Amino acid sequence: MLAITLLVVAGCAGTKGAPVFPVHARPYVPRAILEPHEVFLRCDDNPDSVESLYYCIEAIDLEQLRVYTIKMDSLVRKYENATKELNGR
Repeated sequence: MLAITLLVVAGCAGTKGAPVFPVHARPYVPRAILEPHEVFLRCDDNPDSVESLYYCIEAIDLEQLRVYTIKMDSLVRKYENATKELNGR
């Protein structure tokens, strides 16, 4: 218990005078990023073709990828702004 108390006090003491910025959670990672080979499939009818000009994706996977991209952009901007404030720019 004493060790935990000391760690908390030491952690709090290190932030005196410095601005405190929130830590933001990473958004849910969609299947299109975790399993792209399962999500992006060739659209042509020939299963023997090595390369296809078009790839198909289910609407739900595309929507999850769109939402993830928007949330990650927002997260990056928050950290960029926090970094600018810390660096005094």
